[in-house]
Amino acid sequence: MSHAITRKQKKSTILLVEDDAAVLGYLTKQIEKRGYQVVKAKNGMSAWDLFLLEKPSLIISDIYMPKLTGLELLKRVMHLSPELPFIIMSGAGTMDDVISAMRLGAWDYITKPIEGPDILIYTIEKALEWAKLKKLSQEYQEMLEAKVLEKTTALQEELNIRKAAEQHLDQVKREWEQTFNAIPDLIALVDKNDRIVRANKSMASALGVSPVNTVGKKVALLFNGLWPNVNDQTPSEPEKENKHRHIEVFDEISKKYFELSVIPYVDPDSGLRIGAIHIARDIHARKEIEKEKEKMHIQLLQAQKLESVGQLAAGIAHEINTPVQYVSTNMDFLGQAFTDLSDIIHAFNACLEKTEGNILSSEVSREIRQALEDADWEYLKKEVPASINQSRDGLSRVSSIVRAMKEFSHPGSKEKEPVDLSHIIETTIIVARNEWKYVAEVTTDFDSHLPKVLCVAKEIGQVILNLLINAAHAIEEKLGENPEGSKGKIHIKTKANGSFAEIRISDTGVGIPEEIRNRVFDPFFTTKKVGKGTGQGLAIVHNVITEKHQGSIAIESAKGQGTTFILRLPLIKKIEESIMV
Repeated sequence: MSHAITRKQKKSTILLVEDDAAVLGYLTKQIEKRGYQVVKAKNGMSAWDLFLLEKPSLIISDIYMPKLTGLELLKRVMHLSPELPFIIMSGAGTMDDVISAMRLGAWDYITKPIEGPDILIYTIEKALEWAKLKKLSQEYQEMLEAKVLEKTTALQEELNIRKAAEQHLDQVKREWEQTFNAIPDLIALVDKNDRIVRANKSMASALGVSPVNTVGKKVALLFNGLWPNVNDQTPSEPEKENKHRHIEVFDEISKKYFELSVIPYVDPDSGLRIGAIHIARDIHARKEIEKEKEKMHIQLLQAQKLESVGQLAAGIAHEINTPVQYVSTNMDFLGQAFTDLSDIIHAFNACLEKTEGNILSSEVSREIRQALEDADWEYLKKEVPASINQSRDGLSRVSSIVRAMKEFSHPGSKEKEPVDLSHIIETTIIVARNEWKYVAEVTTDFDSHLPKVLCVAKEIGQVILNLLINAAHAIEEKLGENPEGSKGKIHIKTKANGSFAEIRISDTGVGIPEEIRNRVFDPFFTTKKVGKGTGQGLAIVHNVITEKHQGSIAIESAKGQGTTFILRLPLIKKIEESIMV
């Protein structure tokens, strides 16, 4: 495709409106590379101001933007400059958006992501050429009207010029049709009887005929008859008449996945459906990427599991060291106490030998009392049982920590199974104790009647760990580097909420500012200091709860007061009901 630029075109100014900085930079670079001047705007309001100031030759705008949408900007521009070519682009637009844009006067509509810069540049060139020809046509028309009274002999020449301009416009239209035919998606416009009115080359090729011979055929013949039919509603179901339909199918012939879409086409005057647009898009590459993404997620989850175990290892060692230390100290004490008791027994035996068969003399009594005093018997009588009990408690604590760590680090099943959420939470609190004990007090309120939840236990444990550590870090940030004995609070509550099991994890930390609340689940997004967080913890939490377990997660937060994460997981009864339906 030729991209030769004339002198006049090189001076053309294009107003580019895009709220995505990366896309804006890429498109600017591609357009400027072809010799055009680019004026950039990140939202509709800025674009409107630049339009009034710069008077651009062409506007390219995203459809969904803050403050002023692309359609609203288009409406304003067309009111002042109806002859200005305006191109709408969007990656999430619908056919209704396309129709609305064309009604408002848009010259063209481009879908994102743009397959390559050639299509964009081609559209720009044709739009500028169309504007040039339209302006030329208007000038000729005005010239005709001005001179018709003065020079009737020049009428034929002027009509010929107008005809040439119209022919050129027809050429532009034909070139656009060629562009439409170059789109790899299978596209067809069908009537109310589900028969093709017009189709692109890709659709014709799939049907095994030429584009002109597609008229009258049914697209439902493709993909083993799996294509959704928008025309199966009855007149008594007006609310369903204009419903978009999308399904994914696997084509046995090409061995590829396709996304099949049916978008109703409505008469703009009556509002009644007169047909539909059928689109088949090859999504095989995307499906393969999704499978690879799933594998990567599993690897990432396992990696963080290992990272968490490593992170907790030092704390676990510290937690175990404390009870082991006082057990060791108590053993030393009991050893010394046993030596002292042995001395007492030895003194008693000596006294018995001296008084064999006789009543104890006062001297022997004094020796016995002295032996008890030397051994500090009153102290031993009190402290030895206490030391034994303390040692038992210490060993029990070590055992519980080791047992919790074993449960947490065990690979477990990769399949969902009924589990006790309270037990998972208690185990996680134990293994993470060294992460929160210096900055917070942890309390729990478990619903004793909460049914078991069908889930992957190790993944839910990782979620609780991530949120528990996040809460501790938020409290630590609020207290500062030297809390001087002050501690915050972390409270974990479970309850049944309709057909869901609800877990609420609350802290008294710094809170989450409202302006970043909708970004906290984005991968690699973090507000923590360098080395404190990777930005993966909450992303994994969101993925595990919403995608892996079909649950939901919400945030309640007030700056400077704390945050509550609300997790909801479907109960087994709800899952069984959905399967039966």
